[in-house]
Amino acid sequence: MYLLSDAGQKAAWNSIKDLIHGKTLYFSHGFSIVFKDKTGVIPPNDCDVIMVAPKGSGTTVRSLFLEGRGINSSVAVFQDWSGKAEERAYATGIAIGSGYLYPTTFERETYSDLTGERGTLMGCIQGIFKAQFEVLISNGHTPSEAFNETVEEATQSLYPLIGKNGMDWMYNNCSITARRGALDWMDKFYSATKPVFEELYESVRNGTEDENTLIANSKPDYRENLSKELKELRESQLWQTAVTVRSLRPENQKVENN
Repeated sequence: MYLLSDAGQKAAWNSIKDLIHGKTLYFSHGFSIVFKDKTGVIPPNDCDVIMVAPKGSGTTVRSLFLEGRGINSSVAVFQDWSGKAEERAYATGIAIGSGYLYPTTFERETYSDLTGERGTLMGCIQGIFKAQFEVLISNGHTPSEAFNETVEEATQSLYPLIGKNGMDWMYNNCSITARRGALDWMDKFYSATKPVFEELYESVRNGTEDENTLIANSKPDYRENLSKELKELRESQLWQTAVTVRSLRPENQKVENN
């Protein structure tokens, strides 16, 4: 299993490439293979190369495994030397507790994964949270109110409904005023964001994103730089408000027994 970071896989490849002859090389992400011209990760011909890519963070993969559940994963075979690579890939997916497995290719997984992380899964969602929070604050709303209407209600109430039965079901379980507003505004947000996603996908496809990733994450001081960026995010008004709001959730309140 080659589970280092993408930059780490590039750095360590020369030290492990001669150890995989006649074996199976497993990846959880297709980055190093797809961008092999920049990573230098080119497996020998006499080995299987497979991928099982969980659709979530390592933390979630582990926590759901311990709960007896699982997280969905995509499966791909890059090189089938033994004739059993596909069988081994699916067996690996079952072993890590995948909820269900679906086929892909290394390239499709990498392009969709990089787009998703920069888009609705992480980058985009922080951007829209910040934008709405700041608009509410600038119009006189308190930080607590702005956070609750921007993040807390989304993560604690609405997103779980989407996950359970879909967007239409979530809409149908909200007030008629909320439902009408969502239906009226969703196309405006679609029109505003689709060009950004098209720009993002092209940045993934033309290699800009992988180059940026490798350069930034290969620097000797990347951890220090990352800590600064995350500190700035953590100490922003939005996420400082989150600390207070989370502490007020019922499950975080201490109940004194008389």
